Amino acid sequence: MEVDSEAQVFESLLEESVKAHGHLCPGQILGVRLARLGLEKLGIKDPKGKDRKNLIVFVEMDRCATDAISSVTGCSLGRRTMKFMDYGKMAASFMNLRTERTIRIVVREDSREKAKIYFPGMADKAQAQLEAYRVMSDDELFEVKQIRVIIKSEDMPGRPLSRVQCTRCGEYVQDMREIIRDGKILCRPCAYGGYYVTDNRKDFFSETVMQKDHNGLDIRSKFWIEASGKPIFGQGRMFLLEAIDRLGSISQAAQAMNISYRKAWSHINAMEERLQIRLIERRSGGKDGGGAALTIDAIAFLRKYRKLEESIKEVVDERFRQAFQINHDEKGNF
Repeated sequence: MEVDSEAQVFESLLEESVKAHGHLCPGQILGVRLARLGLEKLGIKDPKGKDRKNLIVFVEMDRCATDAISSVTGCSLGRRTMKFMDYGKMAASFMNLRTERTIRIVVREDSREKAKIYFPGMADKAQAQLEAYRVMSDDELFEVKQIRVIIKSEDMPGRPLSRVQCTRCGEYVQDMREIIRDGKILCRPCAYGGYYVTDNRKDFFSETVMQKDHNGLDIRSKFWIEASGKPIFGQGRMFLLEAIDRLGSISQAAQAMNISYRKAWSHINAMEERLQIRLIERRSGGKDGGGAALTIDAIAFLRKYRKLEESIKEVVDERFRQAFQINHDEKGNF
């Protein structure tokens, strides 16, 4: 009876997930099973009820399994209880805020091949996976790791902690996502470049060929500093120093940039060696290994680099505008 009950619970959760997702696929079965395993490991029995404020889920893929995990756990981006980490991995982490215990579950790559063993006579590979993923053991499907995650206050569920205006585009930024450069508040698209390009043409909404054509051209420039053919400093390392300055921690800065602590240290050591200046003041001690801050030399170097970056961007933007404005006037399109 207990087995039947477990099977009924699984089928009920799968049916609910498929209804939200739109179709049944191997990713849905994996997602439902992965979510159930995560909840079980953390001791969370009622994720949509009394435990709803105790759970945060980090998903590492924007695929079918993510919808299933959201359906089973009740976690969502809108409630800030689901965090999307764009790693492209079939993995998810579950954090119990009450106990601070966190586990990460990764789908085993060899589970695909094992599915063929369970149903060798089935020609349709997707169908074989559908059936196999229902009956394979958790150990065959998943690898479970205990991890540690530090969540900043601005990433927690609840009302926004701040709301400020970008000095460049005028749009408002919530939850401390702004970037401070030379004392100015910038949103991340204005500071780093975004996924969109604003089209300021007056005829943008008119029914013309230009509206339907791909004329949203923009220019992107990138430069870095080298010595003897080896890179010393560029945009990525600038972001690393800015993150250390903002967070006061090398480990947290590395996490924010999605790089390892070792790689962050490697960049810092290489910069200090080639620039012949000390960039980081290290402070040891404490349960998190102490903190870090930029030296006066590092702050001065960053200021010079940003000024150079802005001046180069202004020159490139102006040259681009002049060149392509001429083409636009002469030909009517790009």
